[in-house]
Amino acid sequence: MRFLHNARAPHERRELGELTVDELSESELMLVKSAQESEFRDEIKAIKKGQPVSSQSKIAVLHPQLDDSGLLRARSRLQYADVLPSDTISPIILPRTHPTTKLVITRIHGNGHHALGNNQVLNELVKRFWVVGAREAVKEVDRQCPECQRRKAKPAKQLMAPQPTLRIEPGTRAFERVGIDFAGPMYTKQGRRAQAKRWLCIFTCLATRAIHIEVAYGLDTGSFLNCFFRMVERRGAPHEVLTDNGTNFVGALTELRELRSELDEKKIIKATNGQRIQWHFNPPAAPHFGGPFEVMVKAAKRALYAILKSGDITDEELVTATIGAEHLISSRPLTTVSSDARDCTPISPSDLLLGDASHSIDVPGNDPAASLRRRWRRVQELVRHFWARWMQEWLPMLSGRAKWKKPYNNVQVGDVVILLAKDTPRGQWQLGRVVDVHPGRDGLVRDVDVKMKNTTLRRPTSR
Repeated sequence: MRFLHNARAPHERRELGELTVDELSESELMLVKSAQESEFRDEIKAIKKGQPVSSQSKIAVLHPQLDDSGLLRARSRLQYADVLPSDTISPIILPRTHPTTKLVITRIHGNGHHALGNNQVLNELVKRFWVVGAREAVKEVDRQCPECQRRKAKPAKQLMAPQPTLRIEPGTRAFERVGIDFAGPMYTKQGRRAQAKRWLCIFTCLATRAIHIEVAYGLDTGSFLNCFFRMVERRGAPHEVLTDNGTNFVGALTELRELRSELDEKKIIKATNGQRIQWHFNPPAAPHFGGPFEVMVKAAKRALYAILKSGDITDEELVTATIGAEHLISSRPLTTVSSDARDCTPISPSDLLLGDASHSIDVPGNDPAASLRRRWRRVQELVRHFWARWMQEWLPMLSGRAKWKKPYNNVQVGDVVILLAKDTPRGQWQLGRVVDVHPGRDGLVRDVDVKMKNTTLRRPTSR
């Protein structure tokens, strides 16, 4: 504004009010002249002296000339196109790297609400200006635009983590290490007209992929503990448990979000301390951290919804259906089914749960004691046989990576990031700053702590 005030008479100087069209045009003229004089000083001197521009100049092919206002313009081949505006026929020449050029391109880019492509911005630009290296200048502005960075930002990626110990250590029985998740709700009839919501608490053996389903009558901590202890009494106490975040068993339906505030993580740990159970909690909003039990939840929901979604059922019928679904899912083959009759039948979780799902145990003899000893040895041999085949046939199938096949740079403390939110439009996603990182055993970071306005959240880097 200092240049503008000096150019006007003293009585015309002012400090308040909106800028007029004349003032804006005058300001633009001064900025463009300043950019041209700083970059094309030699060319302007040559033109003023009536000499040709040096052939080594970047704008020599434009045949530059000065107009009545002292602006450097290109002499295009459209000088006889009377249907075009004068600025298009003789566009103003601008250098690529000058701040004024960036301001001009940024204004065109912003006027298009950040929705114009680079070609369209370039078409609008050449209506008045000829920028040396215009396409590269437009791309640079697009790359550096903060709003476009937020709109085009992609979630961070990282190499798929190695299989955790929970999933690859053989055990002595099923459900030594389990993953837990909820599904539902299912609606059951109570009396003649009333209905009640019921949920499925699904326990997945992380080693054998066997499942156990309990019907939960609520989403509070007490109801979950009742499901857990029913499973413990029937399957045995697990040594380790893996779940989503303790206050965040996330489901696809709105009702499951009540678990965020209802489930008390400390109460659950305290109630199970007597069993010497070790709990592991995945980061919030990270379902891919619990792939084995998330897949089982999907399978159980598909099986039950196909049968009961439109049915009018009672609690007793729901329990019966869940047990049937549990048996069907646990009977699925883990390994490839071979067409060669000489190959062994594929193993399934039921082989371990039932002793041998495909063959009955027939022990000859009349001595009850000998029969019991032989039966016990037979069962132990079946268990050893299952785990041997599990290690030889099932574990190697877990070695590949279906996606996230290469490592990327780690997210670091101090990085400014955007948190993805499914329920919020992309333009309203919040910014945060990484305050802590949690690298895995391989040194790669897959979940971080992000500082927001009023809170700090732990999130996976993919979110």
